[in-house]
Amino acid sequence: MYPASSTQSRLIMMRYARGAVPAQVVGVHLLVRGPLDLDRLREALVALVRRHTILRTNYALAESGEVLAILHQYEGPDLFELCGETGLSDVRDIGDHVNTLLGRIVDRFTSPDRHSILQAVVIPHVADLHSLVLAIDHIAVDERSKAVLQSELAVLYAGEGDTLAEPHPYDAAGVRNTFPEIDEVAGLRDLLTPLPPRFLPSPDPRGEPGSFRPVMATRTLGAAVRERMEASSRRHRCTRFVLHVAAVMWALKQFSESDDISLVIPMDTRRRPQDFDTVGFFQNLVLLRSRSPRAAGLGGTLEECRSLVRDAFGRRDYPIATLMAAARAERGSVPCRNPLYQVALLYATENVDLGWTLDGVEVTPVELDFPEAPVELSVYLTESPSDTEAMLVGAAGALDAGDLDRLLGSWREAMRELTGAHPAGAASEPADQLFGSSTR
Repeated sequence: MYPASSTQSRLIMMRYARGAVPAQVVGVHLLVRGPLDLDRLREALVALVRRHTILRTNYALAESGEVLAILHQYEGPDLFELCGETGLSDVRDIGDHVNTLLGRIVDRFTSPDRHSILQAVVIPHVADLHSLVLAIDHIAVDERSKAVLQSELAVLYAGEGDTLAEPHPYDAAGVRNTFPEIDEVAGLRDLLTPLPPRFLPSPDPRGEPGSFRPVMATRTLGAAVRERMEASSRRHRCTRFVLHVAAVMWALKQFSESDDISLVIPMDTRRRPQDFDTVGFFQNLVLLRSRSPRAAGLGGTLEECRSLVRDAFGRRDYPIATLMAAARAERGSVPCRNPLYQVALLYATENVDLGWTLDGVEVTPVELDFPEAPVELSVYLTESPSDTEAMLVGAAGALDAGDLDRLLGSWREAMRELTGAHPAGAASEPADQLFGSSTR
């Protein structure tokens, strides 16, 4: 037993906050076609958990309020579960079945006697067709860690575990855990003064049932946009990420008719070389706040975003929980999911879930439903050489399908302007030729 790191403590304490989600679980649904060897799979999962101490660690609150990490010697009895055969063969029916099952799995993560941080459930459907559902407590993995687990599970299932290097255990004492007060960090107090406005409707997560039911919309931009973004980043002398942040900020300004927009982005806080091969959660949420007036145009927002992203990177490991506590103290008892922010922007340069493989079978990731919107709006941007996709997940009590479509429309126009796809006065191509969308 040892004191949890500041990041681990934040994730645990968030679950006890008023109106918070009681569990944060990374879920993966893999459809496996072919002769899946269940004994080999179970042995591989056991070996994976024994390799990484973070997968054998759970957490408790001391009487003092301190979060304690409890390391177990072996994997828990709930690591692997084999369900009865469903007889299903249609992918949509299988997806619905797994989404229902996942709710039960997630409930286990709120149980006080839970042991395993990783839980695997295998569901046979018909001959040579299985679902493998992996549920991992978010406190144990970020995207980089998930990629490590993917590659190691493939090696272990293939029976080649002796080729793996010794893992670096997660060291809670080795990450930064001591931070100065808000007023001692340049720019932090200004970031919170006055508190960021709540520019989206703010439903009460406890008093309005269904207010955080997810509403989703997606839009894809096609492969050509990546090349245009590369050219635009060279022209504007900034990264593609800065361009994406500016486009989202501008879309939110247009949608909300507000000049003062804020959002959080997850940033990797790894600093030591060994941390990049370590399974653990090394992310922190960083607050970005744009106050560039709409009258200054998208160019003004882009120029501001250069410094916003640079400054955010410099304080990427400053605990978001400290800023949230300050916001909560000032807002008082106003009911809300989060007192500091309403929007989260999650950016990725690849879909990590496409990397799951197992020897001798075909593995296909299946999209899981979001059981609940974590905040009023989450913006998922995935950029790859083949496509760029935006997925919006809104809370039903704050945004409806029409709102999400309007937001995507504003984002699309910002992307066009930033990439020079539609110079002023140029003839407009039909939107659906370059930008497809769907709402549900």
